[in-house]
Amino acid sequence: MQQSLFIKSVLVVDPANKKQEVMDVRIKDGLIAGCGANLKAEDGDCQIDGKNLWLTPGFVDIHTHLRDLGQSDKEDIQTGTKSAAAGGYTKVLAMANTDPPIDSAPILTLLLKKIEEQACVKVYPVATVTKGMSGEELTPMVDLARMGVQAFSDDGMPVSNLGVLRRAFEHAKLAGRTIISHAEDHDLTAGGCMHEGPQATALGLPGIPYASEAACVAREIEVVRQTGGTLHFGHISTAISVDLIAQAKKQGLKVTADTTPHHLTLSADDIKEYDTSFKMNPPLRTEADQKALVEALVNGTLDAIATDHAPHTKMEKSLPFDKAPFGVIGLETALPLTLEKLVKTKRLTPLQFISLFTDKPSTIIGISPYILKPGEQADLALIDPELSWQYDASKGMSKSCNSPFHLRNMTGKVLLTIAQGKVAYQDELNLSSRISGKLQTATK
Repeated sequence: MQQSLFIKSVLVVDPANKKQEVMDVRIKDGLIAGCGANLKAEDGDCQIDGKNLWLTPGFVDIHTHLRDLGQSDKEDIQTGTKSAAAGGYTKVLAMANTDPPIDSAPILTLLLKKIEEQACVKVYPVATVTKGMSGEELTPMVDLARMGVQAFSDDGMPVSNLGVLRRAFEHAKLAGRTIISHAEDHDLTAGGCMHEGPQATALGLPGIPYASEAACVAREIEVVRQTGGTLHFGHISTAISVDLIAQAKKQGLKVTADTTPHHLTLSADDIKEYDTSFKMNPPLRTEADQKALVEALVNGTLDAIATDHAPHTKMEKSLPFDKAPFGVIGLETALPLTLEKLVKTKRLTPLQFISLFTDKPSTIIGISPYILKPGEQADLALIDPELSWQYDASKGMSKSCNSPFHLRNMTGKVLLTIAQGKVAYQDELNLSSRISGKLQTATK
């Protein structure tokens, strides 16, 4: 960003700095040039009226599927990161279950090249825990971490052999990295495609029981206890799992966890027909589970909100419910869905809420939380928390449109995202009445 941007009277919500106050912010040559009360605009500034808007650190998503490599018909680095930027994300953790999976130096090198050429936000690669996600032979974790891998996960194919998992924790500890768990016992899932309960029975579909997740959470916690490793549970969906994680934290174990916007806002009862946009793994659970997840974010048992953005083609999602792949997209809807659920209901303050998207996920994956201060490279999201709009999945930045929130009316929207000092996304329609001048969006 070569021009100077001056944002006037904006509410800065900066959790890592414990700051929530109205101020003026100037960005020049991609850096924070000033922030404080009553700053003066300079000649040549592109000015934005920030009244009633929030300026926050860019969001960090610790569970994004960018597909690419052999699945670029679903998503690629360019479209996936553009979708992230539209949702306010400036950093994403790209999961490793690509085709082929990220399990060796040559494949990681190919991915890193694509990231360098195509990404408009910062992408941190994840590598698999085991080669080919087979659950048997470990990947060279230390070497892959040195090449830039930020975490390890066999997402979608959890390591069921606890002996292998024990060695994985030991190697990840040497590499200084976290293992991200997809907590699921495949034997208990046994072909299920939605939550086991009355709605599955009514639709005649095989169910996935609570125990599929909770049993896996319990046994992996015990391996953490044995090894002293660091474990993060992704997309937690049940109250039982929340209780197990709370207990592990009280015992001082290095365990963290997140949940997703769709698990916070939908339940199995919302699956009225065989709409595969509602098919995800873990599945939507009950309203009681949903309430437990909200409470766990409020009391700190759950540490972050992650999207589990999982694109699929229209053809794949047009299959019968029991045959269609699991997964929904979510980068562009995460903010409004959770804002409505957590802030509009007064369960969390803006500062507490934004923390779930910024400094807390950063800490989980071992990167420094962003602090908005002079001299720092601009990595920011400008948000209108009161803007009412309708989400049209077919008009989003992602290649895919498999969202259960298609045509849903929402409140709260990202207007501008600046990633690594460059404008990665701007909502020209909703910024037009507030901006004087024109910002140039980065091309890649």
